[in-house]
Amino acid sequence: MKLKVKIKDTALKIETVHIDAERTVKDLIEHLVDEGLTTWDMAQNLTIKGHEGVEKNSLRLSTLFGGTDKAYMSNMHISITLTAKHDTSTLANQTLLDYSKVVQAVEKYDEALNALAVVPGTVFFVQQDQEQYLMRRELSGIEVFHFRTQYQEAFQEADRSPIVYIELKTRDALSDTELKWVRTIRFPSRNPCNPLIHLNHPPISQNHINLIALLIHRLVVIMGKFQVSGTYLESSDMHVPTYVQMGEQCSIGYIERAQLEDIR
Repeated sequence: MKLKVKIKDTALKIETVHIDAERTVKDLIEHLVDEGLTTWDMAQNLTIKGHEGVEKNSLRLSTLFGGTDKAYMSNMHISITLTAKHDTSTLANQTLLDYSKVVQAVEKYDEALNALAVVPGTVFFVQQDQEQYLMRRELSGIEVFHFRTQYQEAFQEADRSPIVYIELKTRDALSDTELKWVRTIRFPSRNPCNPLIHLNHPPISQNHINLIALLIHRLVVIMGKFQVSGTYLESSDMHVPTYVQMGEQCSIGYIERAQLEDIR
């Protein structure tokens, strides 16, 4: 990941640095100090927007960036703005991948939403063997979060930075560039079934695409189960809808928030 860094103290400094997305905030600060862009004294006790109260020494940079590609940190001395700069456009980087399963999953998801009311902001817990995720239904699409490192963030009303954002647009809402790209994977739909996938640390791979298709399908299965049983689907302070698969064993229903917090 390439980061553009703006540091504001007594003067405005703008620099572009190269650093791996899986490095930590502490690593970034060390790099900035080594480059003479700030000092250790000036960079003490930084607060990271959207990650207040989180130990920044171990916070990975890949968790800071969402749909806006920006992250902010500050203290009483300085403010730092980080902007992720991708070497190639996200859409252009996706043209050689097989999206057929994602397209199918998105269409099933749209059908499920038409059959069952799911309030925007509803959070789902999905576990596939040892992999655990939180998924948030929004009007504009689906947000995916790491369960252990982004648990609180998935429930926030603002300042979220999902690891993956699946933006779902109607044909009329697509920009010219987006429309051109969507035509490489499907005939553009009038329904919000045209997926634009934003990964917080590109490049995106076929493995990412396959996992995204699987996770969307898990949402469809949860919604179908609730619809057939006539059960109201919601996430609340008490529980969240869930899909858990361990080997051949599968469980669908509600899980208590307290239980989720215990297994983090």
